Amino acid sequence: MKLIGVDYGQRRIGIAITDENGEFIRSLPTLDRKTTPQYLDSLCGTAKREQASQIVVGLPLDEDGGETVMSQEIRAFAVRLGRMTGLPVHFVDESLTSKRANVIIRYRKRKYRQNKGNTDKVAACLILEEYMRESQ
Repeated sequence: MKLIGVDYGQRRIGIAITDENGEFIRSLPTLDRKTTPQYLDSLCGTAKREQASQIVVGLPLDEDGGETVMSQEIRAFAVRLGRMTGLPVHFVDESLTSKRANVIIRYRKRKYRQNKGNTDKVAACLILEEYMRESQ
């Protein structure tokens, strides 16, 4: 079962995918919402091309585990994405994934660190990793 992970942001959308066995995670190209206005169509195409069977979307929660304004926007996005792909959508708390991603990226080459889209890619991988950990 292949899972596609999504780190939704107001500027960029990070994407990651597992292999068929759910053992390995790799990042996919980040979608820039300003240069890709049809980002939902593009994401649906990616899910189809990669033959994903489920979608995992990172959901930012506050310190008490409650919903935020951004989490409401992400839920609406996920509903549209689920309808368009016909795939089940799961949520995982993404709190601090971008900060963890930045820590990981800090040890990479300078060019890699300077590309903000790479933070979103790594965050999408961390979202999938967390979902897989919770699912065991």
